[in-house]
Amino acid sequence: MKRLVWMLLLLLPAIPALAETPMSASHRDPDAPCFRWPAVDMDGDGVFDRIDHCVNTPQGCSVDKWGCSLDADHDGVCDGLDQCPDTPAGETVDKRGCSESQMNGSTPPPSPPPTEHIPPQPRPTPQPARPQSEAEKQLVEKGTLRLENVYFETGSARLLPESEATLNEAGAALAKYPDLRVEVQGHTDTRGAAAFNLRLSQQRAESVVAWLVDHYHLHAGNLEARGYGETQPETRERNDEELLRNRRVVLKVLNPDALPKGVQIEK
Repeated sequence: MKRLVWMLLLLLPAIPALAETPMSASHRDPDAPCFRWPAVDMDGDGVFDRIDHCVNTPQGCSVDKWGCSLDADHDGVCDGLDQCPDTPAGETVDKRGCSESQMNGSTPPPSPPPTEHIPPQPRPTPQPARPQSEAEKQLVEKGTLRLENVYFETGSARLLPESEATLNEAGAALAKYPDLRVEVQGHTDTRGAAAFNLRLSQQRAESVVAWLVDHYHLHAGNLEARGYGETQPETRERNDEELLRNRRVVLKVLNPDALPKGVQIEK
């Protein structure tokens, strides 16, 4: 018993000294003065565990106020350990945070500029088709077309079969320009009574209109038959050839503005 008392007496001087030793500053939380011991910072990032949202931060990483590592260039290597802190976006880096271009001392090519939207150009106005037949050339160049080799029975408005080649050529030309309004003129020579010739020329013009409408489905309202009889002779009728020249059918365009402009005529 005496021995135990003696040992306690030896320890008494040291107890006040321990009680008066201040707590190490490294273990004191300045933001929680009442939370004395232990003020724990398990990952050593300077943010106490009571507010550390990232308690396993790698040693050496810079952290924010919540204890989470910072990564300014977003390359996956935290600031503080990143030896190339300005890695361009999208480049693959090694564990030091450096890309191949940075290690080689080169810079990546700049991103291409955004493609400028260029509105589509308007389509050019199509040029009218080039005339292919002699009838079409005459119609486009002069606005009139004399139907050569159109024949009728004598004293009649009945068309003869040998007229079809000329009528087909005329019909094909008119079909290419459906907006044309055309006067189909009938003319005779001066033999016979003038009244008879006037009536015959009208009937012959009507026969040509009917044939063109039937064979080429032209709009009948755009074709106007008109007989002139012997009132507009081309020749003095001194021979049979001149008589034949006066017996004719002519197509005359009434609205020349509907003819194509700038058409190149094949010679």
